[in-house]
Amino acid sequence: MGCFAQKVENPIQSLKGKRDFIYGIDNRRTHIKGQSTIIYGGYLGIGFDDVLRFKIGISGTPFDVGRTQNALGIITRHRLVFLTLGEEFDFLVRGRFRITTYLQAGFGFDYTSFQLPDGSSSKNPRRTIVPLEFGFHGNYDLYPWLRAKLGGGWRFVLPQESRDLSGYYLKIGFGFSWPKFRVIYFDKSKEL
Repeated sequence: MGCFAQKVENPIQSLKGKRDFIYGIDNRRTHIKGQSTIIYGGYLGIGFDDVLRFKIGISGTPFDVGRTQNALGIITRHRLVFLTLGEEFDFLVRGRFRITTYLQAGFGFDYTSFQLPDGSSSKNPRRTIVPLEFGFHGNYDLYPWLRAKLGGGWRFVLPQESRDLSGYYLKIGFGFSWPKFRVIYFDKSKEL
């Protein structure tokens, strides 16, 4: 009979580890008011021991999304823009595979516009939104400098009148580490 151990990380212990400057762009596939759309974002932050990351960024939908039509024929569209504070923690690391918790809070605005049945349009004043996202992501290191990512979670949007902007999100993408790539291919005198 055999057994194996898995490395479960401690976030507090990670704070004592090596620090790295992190940056990137990301996107999340989601539905807003029944329309499939993408929330785009960019971030800067600091990573600890290659398992814990704190990020600050900006996210939003650069185009109007969520086309809904009421009984009077009025079409409503939304454009979201919000600042974000986020955390990612790789709580389970096993070889090249990692499972990550994802938490992010935002503060920003929903710019709502209406298209009337006669073809004219109007805009509402912006309303404040507070999006909160929670999720789990799986990561696999294809190379020391290239990580495949797949995950999902849920976005809650506050206050109550913005709840209809809440919904699931899915992420798929890659993470690229320029410092690790540079060391491996250009500066062989340094170790990772």
